[in-house]
Order: sequence, then structure tokens, then C-alpha cells
Amino acid sequence: MRIEIMLDKNHKISQPVLDAFHAEVNRRVVALFPDAVVRVRQGSHTRIEMPGLKIDEDRRRVNDLLQNVWEDDSWLH
Repeated sequence: MRIEIMLDKNHKISQPVLDAFHAEVNRRVVALFPDAVVRVRQGSHTRIEMPGLKIDEDRRRVNDLLQNVWEDDSWLH
């Protein structure tokens, strides 16, 4: 399973913040789905893709996890 997160480059998120976000998302996702591969990058718009994630409950769990990481900025410190 893969999780592809693209963040809008117009938001001007620095590379250290992207790296910290990726590390935290990866840590939490792999705890739930050990075979997951997480990719975070900047692009023309914000979007999240989860190819290979077929079960709606798993999609909800990943979406909740991503929202929690984004709202809890303790990973920035």
C-alpha cells in the first residue's frame, strides 16, 4: 500500500517542515500498516492518494491519522 501526499507549493512550506511531517506520518502509518510506503512532496495543489487501500475503514483511519498529525504540531519541535 502507498500513501501519496502532495502539498500545494503556493503555501511555501519549507523543506525541513516537509521532512518532519513526512517522518511523523511515516512513523504513525507504519505502526498501523507495516507494509505501507509514505511519500510527501510539493506540487501544484494539495491532494492525498491511497492506492492499494481498499477497505473504507482503513481509509478513514489513515485520514484521521493524517488530520491528527497536521493539527498536532509537536513533531515540529
